[in-house]
Amino acid sequence: MGAAAPRRVLIGFPAVVVLIILAGVAVVAVARAQRDAEARPGLSDHWHSAYTVWDCTDGEGGGHQPILEGRRNSQGYPYDPEGIHSHSDGIIHIHPFTANAAGEDATMSKFFESMFVTMDQNGITAEEFGVISAVGAVCDEQPAVMQVVRWSDALSAVAAEPDERVYEDFGKVRFKKDGEAFTIALAPRDAVVPLPLTVSDLLGVSPSLVADLSQPEGPVEFEEDFDEDVPGVRVEGDG
Repeated sequence: MGAAAPRRVLIGFPAVVVLIILAGVAVVAVARAQRDAEARPGLSDHWHSAYTVWDCTDGEGGGHQPILEGRRNSQGYPYDPEGIHSHSDGIIHIHPFTANAAGEDATMSKFFESMFVTMDQNGITAEEFGVISAVGAVCDEQPAVMQVVRWSDALSAVAAEPDERVYEDFGKVRFKKDGEAFTIALAPRDAVVPLPLTVSDLLGVSPSLVADLSQPEGPVEFEEDFDEDVPGVRVEGDG
């Protein structure tokens, strides 16, 4: 028998597979980097949200709790490792210092950390008002639960029409845009809770919100037919 023919080693195909895998990884990395760069709030953003803490068991009909003061460093500035804090003004200032507090990571947990607040389904604790417990709490003959109520546009918000209610994982609540409002509440599920008292103060810290107020689009159109018997303002002619 003759000697076996030498085996041909195909190296082209494995190399092509490796190149395809590397190219795919590169595309994913670029897409992720672009997504992270476009995620907001970014490192160049400076947003503001109004907030309040509401306790339905405080007196008759409930009450707003003292605003969070937080703590200050040796220079007198608010303690703020990530860039989400309050200046003792009832407003959350959101301007991420690092990527850890930007985009999808701009969350209520960062705010709680900087203000030394703890919150879960059993209650909320802060130095300014102590412990608000949800254990066995009742308001209007209904069980009261901890919740975060969010309005997307604070300046046009209606208390009874929030955009979102969260009843668990409070630290994961995201800051999604400039000019939101948050009421951190102990109240029955779906109960109407008040808006933060500092909603109107947002105009002073985020003047750009003025442009977002609802305005008529285009010329105002009037009905051609009208009832002459309806009282109205009359403008007399020159004659």
